[in-house]
Amino acid sequence: MTPVSTTSPTQPKSRTLTRLLAATAAALLLGGAIVPIVSAQTPTMIVLRAMPKDTKRGETFTPQPPLAQADIAEIHLNGKPVQITAFDPLLKGPHTLQLLILLDSMQMIGGNGQFDAIRKFIADMPSNVEIGVGWMIQSQVKMVQPFTTDRAAAGKVLIQKTREEADNPKSDNGNPYSCLRWIAAHWPNGDPAKLRALIMFTDGIIRNNAQPQGGDQLNPDVDGASLLLQKSGIVPYPFFYLDFPIVDANRNEGGQLEGQTNFSQLTADTGGEALYEGQFSPGTFDPLLNKFYSVLQSEAVVTVVAPAKPGKQMRLDVKSAKDDIKIDGPDQVTVGNVLGK
Repeated sequence: MTPVSTTSPTQPKSRTLTRLLAATAAALLLGGAIVPIVSAQTPTMIVLRAMPKDTKRGETFTPQPPLAQADIAEIHLNGKPVQITAFDPLLKGPHTLQLLILLDSMQMIGGNGQFDAIRKFIADMPSNVEIGVGWMIQSQVKMVQPFTTDRAAAGKVLIQKTREEADNPKSDNGNPYSCLRWIAAHWPNGDPAKLRALIMFTDGIIRNNAQPQGGDQLNPDVDGASLLLQKSGIVPYPFFYLDFPIVDANRNEGGQLEGQTNFSQLTADTGGEALYEGQFSPGTFDPLLNKFYSVLQSEAVVTVVAPAKPGKQMRLDVKSAKDDIKIDGPDQVTVGNVLGK
């Protein structure tokens, strides 16, 4: 008789299977410890330009030649280097630029050929630029022309205000920087595939603030507007304009240089450019509008891969590859070019 074993024939297989499962689990645990976590990678567009090395941020300067990719040594977001994946001109490039023209409801802007100069500027914009028009009023912006490539339509809504309209308390702009904060939160058609900029025709004076601002202090209204514009990826170009003679002799006109000082503060951290000549409004708009066109022409759209999800704000640092220039841009960028919330 053949002896019968008391050991189940399946036990050796069970032990083998157990060992295999244990080894697999250990390998997975070990693998999980050494495999790095891949962070989000989001394409993000940044508008940059060259500026003379000795120029301080916020100061006006002669527009430089168009920025070249070879001018850039490194780009960092939150201190980490990022890869450049595309480099294109701002004007006549593949990216759409939404340019908003903001007009001060407290000013009789438009006479003496001023609106004709703006219409010519609009007509000269290349096809990749969309134009919108709005009035700054009561701390908000009243849009009178949504973004369009129809140059005639954009020019048609430029209608000069009468003295009575400009002097009406209902036309008070309510603080131009409050208007900027409002438009940063209510930008029309916030397509993340499109770039955003605005040119603001105003004197830049804050009349509803009873506290004078010291020359060595940051104005909190301007600073708040700057932060929100950066969050929404909007580059501001304030254009100094003040009616002369003034509409209302009793209106508080602020300090002699208050508007330009506020403009410098606004553009220092946003990558924009203040447009003015001395302490008074220009006799004709053409020279400053030509300068504005040259500024836009000198700028480039640099696309990088940001190591974060869309909507995150990151600190921007750009190192120049040349000794005679610096690279100017906003202090912060919003990943994915989504509108700030």
